[in-house]
Amino acid sequence: MVLLMNENFKHIPVIVLAAGDSKRMGSPKGLLNYKGKPFISLQIEHLQDIGFSEIIIVLGKARDIYLDKIPELKDFKLVTNALPERGAFSSILCGLSKISDLNRIGAFILPVDVPCPEKDVWVQLIEGLRTSEANVTIPSFEGKKGHPVFLSAEFIDYLLTCSSDSRLDFEIHKQINQQKAKIISVKDLNITLNLNTIEEWEAFKVKEWK
Repeated sequence: MVLLMNENFKHIPVIVLAAGDSKRMGSPKGLLNYKGKPFISLQIEHLQDIGFSEIIIVLGKARDIYLDKIPELKDFKLVTNALPERGAFSSILCGLSKISDLNRIGAFILPVDVPCPEKDVWVQLIEGLRTSEANVTIPSFEGKKGHPVFLSAEFIDYLLTCSSDSRLDFEIHKQINQQKAKIISVKDLNITLNLNTIEEWEAFKVKEWK
């Protein structure tokens, strides 16, 4: 399999979505303590270890709290969604609009509450797009789809024309119907996780996150 070296990830953006209100969790998910560090800091460390350098972080109403707790976030490309109540798609649009150069293969979307999966997942998603006519590749673990998703530059251009109250899952479903989406079977359970509640978080914390 190609694209295993870190330098091959340097020019592919990753948009980390952290603008939600986290109502079910009760506090910003990215600031949850995981083994002594804020969860979003570990997400970023994992992404950097894989080789990503363009990491775009979309924050919402808790922006000042994030920056107070983690000042080093200023070293990354930060975007603020002033109206996160419009939904996750509005945050996706905020992030996509800040990609430095769309003359590339595409970009990843990773919600902050999905633990960063192992490197091979990202490689498989890139290769799935490169070797097909798909506009989006989606990971699947034992038949359950998840994140991150990898969007082609062409699909990104289209999404940027959509209204902020659209939904990425609906747009991806259209691509599936048009046979322009590719589902990639992977071996990492993390792609299926959504750490939305305290119970889900507590269950995750006792596991070893690779």
